[in-house]
Amino acid sequence: MLAKMKATAEQDIEKKNADLKPVLITERKLSAYERKEKDNVSISDKPRNSIAVPAKKPPPKGQQQRGSLSGMLATKKFFKRLSKKQRAASTVSVPAKQYEPTYRMEPKQHFNDKTVYNVVKELIDEKLEGMIYSKKYSGNLSKIISNQIKEKVKELHYDRYRIICNVMLGENRGATVLATSRCAWDPKTDDFTSYSFQSKHLFCNVSVFAVYKE
Repeated sequence: MLAKMKATAEQDIEKKNADLKPVLITERKLSAYERKEKDNVSISDKPRNSIAVPAKKPPPKGQQQRGSLSGMLATKKFFKRLSKKQRAASTVSVPAKQYEPTYRMEPKQHFNDKTVYNVVKELIDEKLEGMIYSKKYSGNLSKIISNQIKEKVKELHYDRYRIICNVMLGENRGATVLATSRCAWDPKTDDFTSYSFQSKHLFCNVSVFAVYKE
């Protein structure tokens, strides 16, 4: 009986010693409370003001090539403009040459009164044929005819000639009109021509003077 009690006691002691053996932490499962404490410690170890910045992904190869090409073009344009400004600043402005007047006493082509007469006659007949006189519009019409005659005469290319045109327009009532003119000129170079138009309603007298300028 004593031996049996002793054996049971020894078994109980061995069981207690087995329960008291050290257990590694890695082998033992942590409880919920221990896991929470561990998470709090790991969070508190991080700096408060630290912000996690995500890593930038490198752009695709095509975009890198486009960016580098646009940069090269912009740089090229910049240096081109800069070189233009430098060239403009370096160039010295040369004043234009002023030549002395030749004082040519004779015209290359003399004023031809017959040619001018035909030009004036053709224009006046075309404008005033069948027209009725109007006191309201006669003034402007005279200016228009005068300018057109001067343009036609200038197309004949009389060099160094100043063209003066005088147009007189009035209503035809059967009265007589006498027009005269005087001017100082050189008969060797200067000349004139005149043309008179008459219809049932109006009359027109045109005088064209050509004065040579040395």
